[in-house]
Parts: sequence; C-alpha cells; structure tokens
Amino acid sequence: MKISEQARLSLAAIVFLGLVVGPDLGLASDLALSTTQYVDPKGFFRIVPPDGWRLQEFPGDSRGKVAFFGPTNGTDLRVLVNAVDFSTIDELVAFCRDVERRIGMNTHIERTTFGGRPAVRRSFTARGSKLTYIDFLVGKVDHNLAYSARISDFDKFRDVATASMETYEPVSRTLSDNEATQQLVDKKIRLSELMLGISNYQMAFQYAEEGLEVEPDNARLKQLRDQAKSGLK
Repeated sequence: MKISEQARLSLAAIVFLGLVVGPDLGLASDLALSTTQYVDPKGFFRIVPPDGWRLQEFPGDSRGKVAFFGPTNGTDLRVLVNAVDFSTIDELVAFCRDVERRIGMNTHIERTTFGGRPAVRRSFTARGSKLTYIDFLVGKVDHNLAYSARISDFDKFRDVATASMETYEPVSRTLSDNEATQQLVDKKIRLSELMLGISNYQMAFQYAEEGLEVEPDNARLKQLRDQAKSGLK
C-alpha cells in the first residue's frame, strides 16, 4: 500500500514528537526541546537546545561556541564552529584520523550525512563518559556538534540530544583573514589547555608552539608553552 506524502509527513511528526513527549502526551521535562531557538551571537549557527539545559557562552573565544548542560552532572551538548585549512570530506576524515593519532585513542570514525551534507561521526568512551561527535564542513569552516554524558546517563538523554542536533542550522558566512587567524590561535590555546589537563606535556607544548608560529607575541600561548616545558623536565 502506498502512503501519501501528507500521511508520511504526519507519521514523521509523530515519531519526532515521540522523542519529546511523555506517555501521557505531556512534555517530559528531561526529554523536551526549548520553545526558543538559540542564535549564535557570532553568526555561525542556530539550534533549538534541550529544554531547561543551562546555557554557557564563550564571548572571549572568536569561534562559534556554546555549551548546554543537562540535568545530571557530566551531561552536555556542545557546538564548536571554527576555520580549517581544508574543504573536502576526505580531508576532514584525514583530520579526524590525525586527532586520533595525537591523542592515542580510537574514536571509531565513520562517514555519514548530516543535514544533507557529507559528515563524520565519532563515538567513543573516555573517563567514564560516552561521547558522540558530528563534524561537517561549510566551505573551509568546520561545524562540530558533541553530545556527552556519563555511561549511566547517556541513553537517558540521547534522544533529546539527537533531536536538538537535528534542529541545527549552519549559517554560511565568509571569514576575514583576521577572523580565520584568530580562530586558529584560539583553537591552539584550547588544545594546549586540554593536553595540559591530562598531563600530556609533549602535545601541550606542540600545540602551543604551533599557535606561536601564527601569533608569536600571544601571551597565553607563551604561558602554556612554559607550563608544558616545565612538565617535560
């Protein structure tokens, strides 16, 4: 039996609502989406976050960046948008494999699609949490969506996090040379900080050095480099 287009759309709507509506047809507080769309103040994206999840913005970071924190400790949905020096899905896969090599962890890279675009999915477990990353490119801009939660909570909030991700809309905009440079520097700062946080002093030093090649007088990168050097002694 052929199903009409109208019926198909109605069925899709019912399936979608099943993610956010409780069995008594009322909104479940931990499985509902917000009634308000979040618009990135830097102009890179829009998304409807899970309802009631706490918002954290990063106004000091030049990249498109936001975090939504869930009702249990360690549950969050994050978006990070930043300039890269490549523009194809093959190069994105290679980039993700290089990240794996640097951190020494299998992130189970797989090709997929997201919003009709070629994308990369990564799924892995680290420090008692499960994480799912989606990356796709708009020109030479990488859009990264990441959901993470403690292993015990991951399945509970996965549906609402997935539904929120499906509302994600990238906004095409051209970065100036200065914006692209600043985003690269901010990325190296963050990566160096992350490596210091797990006592990987060699990688922390490398990221700081890479950032200083772009912006030699950056005080924060110099500080991170010195911290990493101290840890290597």
